[in-house]
This record gives sequence, structure tokens and C-alpha cells, in this order.
Amino acid sequence: MSVQIADCTIRDGGYLLNKNSDPEFVKGIIQGMTDAGIDFIETGFLQDNVSGETIVYHNSKDIIKYLPKERKNSNYLGFCDNSRYSLKNLDDCDGSSFKWLRISFAKHEMDDSLQFCIGAQKKGYFIQFNPMDLISYTDEERHVLLEKVNEVKPASFSVVDTFGAMYLNDLKVIFGQVDSLLDKDIKIGLHSHDNLGLSCGLAELLIDLAKESGRDVIIDGSLFGMGRGAGNAKTEILADYLNKRYGKKYDIPVLLQTIDRYITPLLPFVNWGYDLSMYVCGTMHSHVDNAYYLKKKYDCTANQIYNVIGKLTPLQRTRYGVGYSKTDFTALDCIMGKYRGGERE
Repeated sequence: MSVQIADCTIRDGGYLLNKNSDPEFVKGIIQGMTDAGIDFIETGFLQDNVSGETIVYHNSKDIIKYLPKERKNSNYLGFCDNSRYSLKNLDDCDGSSFKWLRISFAKHEMDDSLQFCIGAQKKGYFIQFNPMDLISYTDEERHVLLEKVNEVKPASFSVVDTFGAMYLNDLKVIFGQVDSLLDKDIKIGLHSHDNLGLSCGLAELLIDLAKESGRDVIIDGSLFGMGRGAGNAKTEILADYLNKRYGKKYDIPVLLQTIDRYITPLLPFVNWGYDLSMYVCGTMHSHVDNAYYLKKKYDCTANQIYNVIGKLTPLQRTRYGVGYSKTDFTALDCIMGKYRGGERE
């Protein structure tokens, strides 16, 4: 059993900076992660539509400018959302940029994403396959997905807790199913959000479960937990845990120096981490954009956010359905109209 860390600071943290992070920030984070011995380092977003944002790329060549000359033992990761990137724009892997590629997809995009995976493998990439919101799948749906994944054989398959809604027992059940059905040569990953304050606990649990089964795993984190909403598991905590419990040799002082230099200066200007609105999103299985919208437009309290999101359908809460517009908050406006009209719970 091997366990590796994938750091997502540039991508998940990049949401907070509108995907327009300072180039020195990007270079510094990648260099720090490389020097600290982090196994995988995400580099930003691959998208069809590129509008000049510093961490949005058309293909792998756009990322080379941020990569260190001495790459040591780290692997660099491209990331794409199935709905935002086409295989035709992905160049062949020639070793000059990232060799690993993550594809993230909603449930209804499963088959398209599997075809993308096959095509990217033919172009020479190792694929990390990330189904969003895996907790929302039924046992039967996960079974079907895993059978299809075994035919394609990506390098890893992740348990993705998109809305930070997963409790420890949920992970036990899902890991048990995935571990029993997934080809033993495919690593299991975990990408969580800290809406319920459980990201690091979930990571430790998955690592310990994997030790029992002998499964190789990849655990996602970000420096200081930097990420949209409640943020993510904290890379520095994961690294320390693995050093102490699993004999890893991640360089903690380098991680702290990187946080001091690049993350701490951002604290007065950007916000992330656990708060009551993020708790509501986790416990209600809701996209954080719903809470952001209610706070910005209506200055809602946590209790109001809870009540309003509770009136949304499951699809409206997650904002990931077929043909659903990510910018359409009509349902929230309608509910708030009733509130302003005097109708209460």
C-alpha cells in the first residue's frame, strides 16, 4: 500500500482569485510543493475558452512557464472539467509539461468522460478520473460506473465530496464498495471540502482503510486549506500525519515557508474556511454558490440560508443537472420574494 498527496492550492485556491492568480504565486506554490516532496501538484484549469486568466490554459504547453527546471520527484497535474474542455484541444504528451491529467465530470457526463479518458490515454497521459459528488450516486449507479471504469483503466479513481456533505460512515460505505469492485491496479483518491469540518478526518480514515485493504491511494489537500467556500483538507496536516504514521518524508518547514510567503499575505483580501453558511451547504448537500448568492444579494443569516435552500429541489441545490444554468438563481429569488412578502416557515 502506498499513499500520496495531491496538492490543489493553485486550482481550488485559484477560484478565490477568479482564476487570475499572480504568476509569482503560481510559480512559488509549485516550487514550494516540489521542494517539499509533494507527489502531485495541480497547475490550474484546461478550458476551451481562454480569456487571459493566468491559470486557464488551452493545452499543456501553456503551463510550462510555471514549472521548475528541477522537478525532483513531483508529478504535475492538468485539470479539466468535462463540460469545459474538448479532447481535440489536448496536445500529445511529450514529457515537457504535465504527464498526469484529471478529468472531473457530473453524473450525466459519465460516458462522455470515459471516452475523453480513452482519448487522453492514447495521447500519452496518466488519468485521474474524478466523478463529482460521488455520494449522490446510488449503490447501483456506482456499480455501473465502476464496471465501466475497469474497462478503461485510468491510473486513479477518486471519491469526490463536491459539496462537503460526507460523514465518516458515508466514506466507509463508499470506500468499501469502490475498493471491492475497482480493479486493484487503479488507485483510489479522495477530494473533499471542509463544509462539515471533516476533511482531514475523512482523509485519515481513507488512508487507514486503504492500509487494511492494501489499496494505493492519493489524498487531495491544499495549503492552509485554501479553496472555495469552506476550503479543503490541509496539505500541511496531511503531510505531518503521513510523516508520523506512515514513514513519509515531506518537508514540513518548506510547506510552512511557502504558506508564510504566498498564502498568509492573501488572508486580508480573500476568505475561505468553515462558517455557518458553509455548514448549511454541507448539511443540505448544496453548491456554495447558493449561499454566496443569498448572502450577497439578500444579506441572509445562516438560519435564513438553511430555510431557503431547504425549499430547493435536489437539482437546484447542486446546480449540476442537464441544461441547468450555473448563473440561474430564479428559484432562490422566488423563495426570497415570498419571504419579503411576509410568508415564513
